Amino acid sequence: MKTKPYSLRRQLLLNISIPVLLAGFLTAMLAFAFAWHEIEEVYDAQLVLSAKTLLQLTEHEAQEGSLKKLALNSGSTSLQHKYERKMAFRIWHQDQLITHSASTASFGDLQAPPGFSDQTIEGKPWRVYVFIDSQKDLRIETAERYAIRYELIGQLMWSLLIPALLFVPIIFLIVWRNTGKVLLPLTSLSSDVDRRHADDLTPLQEKHIPLEVLPLAQAMNRLLERIEDSFQREREFTENAAHELRTPLAAMKTQTQVLLKKFSAEKTAKESFENLNASIDRAAHLVDQLLAFAHLQNQVCKLGPIDLSETLLQEIHELQPLFTRKPLSLKTAIAEGVQVQGHQETLSMLLRNLISNAIKYTPEGGAIDIGLAADGLMEISDTGPGIPDADKSRVFERFVRVDKTGSTGSGLGLSIARWIAGIHDVRIELADRQPQGLSVRIRWHKL
Repeated sequence: MKTKPYSLRRQLLLNISIPVLLAGFLTAMLAFAFAWHEIEEVYDAQLVLSAKTLLQLTEHEAQEGSLKKLALNSGSTSLQHKYERKMAFRIWHQDQLITHSASTASFGDLQAPPGFSDQTIEGKPWRVYVFIDSQKDLRIETAERYAIRYELIGQLMWSLLIPALLFVPIIFLIVWRNTGKVLLPLTSLSSDVDRRHADDLTPLQEKHIPLEVLPLAQAMNRLLERIEDSFQREREFTENAAHELRTPLAAMKTQTQVLLKKFSAEKTAKESFENLNASIDRAAHLVDQLLAFAHLQNQVCKLGPIDLSETLLQEIHELQPLFTRKPLSLKTAIAEGVQVQGHQETLSMLLRNLISNAIKYTPEGGAIDIGLAADGLMEISDTGPGIPDADKSRVFERFVRVDKTGSTGSGLGLSIARWIAGIHDVRIELADRQPQGLSVRIRWHKL
């Protein structure tokens, strides 16, 4: 089952934000519980203190028997504060209401038990405290609406939540940006690997790599080292095998030529030796290509400024005898002074392989057009058999030959060409030439 890729940055943010939000929620709940407990304690203490204060105010009148004349704002409606409507008191003596606050009008015949109790008056919750002085037969009632406490706890919680609502998104944004900076070495490491050519197996730089990423970089370097060793053994084997094959092939060619001269009068024998000689030439060409490929892979190709126009004209000049021998018509349209970044030896081999292929597969009397535009577009077109669309990508593989013309070839020419093109960071494109033939295009990066 294919798993979807996920964002490490998003996972980090989620793993940070979820515990932070959960801790914030639990902190808010604990803060609410502690604040509510303290508010209950403080306001209950205030009710007790108010009851004791009222008791002290009424003790003297109780001793003199003048409580009936006592009036503590019992009829006043000009309340000085909004909370006064939510606070109340009543004083009883010998079961008679002596005085009360204006806010007790809705209490009616409420008889709360001694001490603290919660009462519902006209659908609103109240906290009531009753103090009884049995010696003086006094009953002091102090009461307070729970709305006061709710408002205070609400103010406290909002004072915590509003900063959190403002700063938590900012904190998450900072965390998001900082995780991007923290993951930047991993992104740089990925970019370094992605920019490399297929043949670049040099170790990754381990400087400025975090400790958490360093094991990955070291493992990749060990893998690159093993791959380099494997490629080196393959190149050495190819080069050694090609060298070993050169000597017997040269001896076989010599013997074939001797036998060809000896039996030149016999038609059947002559044809057989000519076919054998062609096979030996094909094998020798393959060995030469293998040696050239192994030599290229074993050297470090440093790129520098090259006059592509001059290099292309030089290769055409060196291959001129092949055009004359077939014969083929050649048309060139090469812009002057096209400068590119390249490696002289491998660039010459690339051009030689492409032009040689065009000559090889173009029949006698055919035409080859070679052009280089000022913008760096190079095109080599021929009037040969062309390549089917299904095989255009396969011909770049090693030892793959799709032509049926009987032309000698190793199947390595285009593979070497693609390898050299990769060094120069360019791409070889194959297209059909109308009405017949093949067109090879490369767009070079100008300096």
